[in-house]
Amino acid sequence: MLTETTEVVMSRTVAITAQIAPGKREQLASILAEGPPFDVGACGFRRHMAFLGDHQLVLLFEGDDPAADVRQLAASLPLAEIGRIGALVSAPELLSDSYEWSAVPA
Repeated sequence: MLTETTEVVMSRTVAITAQIAPGKREQLASILAEGPPFDVGACGFRRHMAFLGDHQLVLLFEGDDPAADVRQLAASLPLAEIGRIGALVSAPELLSDSYEWSAVPA
């Protein structure tokens, strides 16, 4: 008899987008290279990613309730850290509605 145990991990993802201030991309890249200024797991996330374009920053947060966890994180980050990032980006927007498509196995 063959038995198999499969763990199903349900998670959701939210994104934050922001415009990079003119001339600040390299400084932002340097800060991102340091890693996040918080413990990903302790803040309730399973995964955190950053995408850096020429003019746009996208941050992805994955977990059970990432929108609530992002709000809690924003409220708990030190003011100096918020100011450091805030000087480099503008117009942040939380995107919480997502659509996902997966390949169908052949």
